[in-house]
Amino acid sequence: MTAQKQSTLLLIFICIFVACSEHDDSPLLEEKISKELVEGTTIGSPKNAEQRDPVEMEPPKGLNTPTFRLAAWNIRIFSDGSRNDDELHHITKVLINYDFVAIVELRDEVVLMRAEAVLEGMGRDYDYVISPPVGAKVKERYAFLFDPQIVRVIEDGEVFPDPNDAFLREPYFATFKAGEFDFTAIAVHVIWGDSVNQRRREVQELANVYQAVQAADDSEQDVILLGDFNRNPDDQSAYGPLLSIRSMGHLFHLPQKSHIKDTSLYDNIFFQTNYVTEYTGESGIERFDESHFGNDDAAASLAVSDHRPVWGTFRIDTDDDGLHP
Repeated sequence: MTAQKQSTLLLIFICIFVACSEHDDSPLLEEKISKELVEGTTIGSPKNAEQRDPVEMEPPKGLNTPTFRLAAWNIRIFSDGSRNDDELHHITKVLINYDFVAIVELRDEVVLMRAEAVLEGMGRDYDYVISPPVGAKVKERYAFLFDPQIVRVIEDGEVFPDPNDAFLREPYFATFKAGEFDFTAIAVHVIWGDSVNQRRREVQELANVYQAVQAADDSEQDVILLGDFNRNPDDQSAYGPLLSIRSMGHLFHLPQKSHIKDTSLYDNIFFQTNYVTEYTGESGIERFDESHFGNDDAAASLAVSDHRPVWGTFRIDTDDDGLHP
């Protein structure tokens, strides 16, 4: 990203922040947000009957076209010291199913290099872009892992500017092109903190992040926000600002669960349906804890993660930029 574009992004963010901070959170606003959430967009439904969304949308016709599978995955404390070779093999058996993965809770680059080497030995060569450390006492990184035969980097990754410390771990974003489909991915790992309100405040602030990233490049409106939001998608207070953005929706809905204990749906993928028309209607949550570990949650969490990957499939044979104002 050029210095001029980064300065533009920072200026947009500051303007949005000031406007939002002066807004009066009245009961009428809460009522409006609740109504918008009830009427919010549902983006398709997975093909797996176990993971079916409450509201189903028929996938587009003529899907005998090139597609790629995009995922987000919180790999628990993913570090070189926390995974031996056998455990890393379990992780790569999941990663190899995807063409593009936003990884959160990454602790160091060494483990990512090891995973890349294992994947190459399995017959698939990957590349990645990785963020600098973010966070307070415990530092984490984000990474976008991708198959370079399908996906290439258009704009290098950037940590979102956060002059007011709205986030414990600032979001990380980069722009890619898969076939003819170019998109900007924003990876997030929302704070857990000491209270629900801390998590809600960060989720609320993601609306400003999304709009600032999108506004920084008039030629790129396909923005995908994905990762671990640490709130279920029915939290109206948390997601109201994000879902009030025109045609914004998310792929996964309760009663689906992304935690291996089937207790929560914190992992998700958000985008605007009027821009990201490449979505095929196919999505899912990979239950590796059942398929690889016989539903042994303790073993699955220790070796791999307590979170399941969430994914969606997108067409890559066409570029719709500029067609959907």
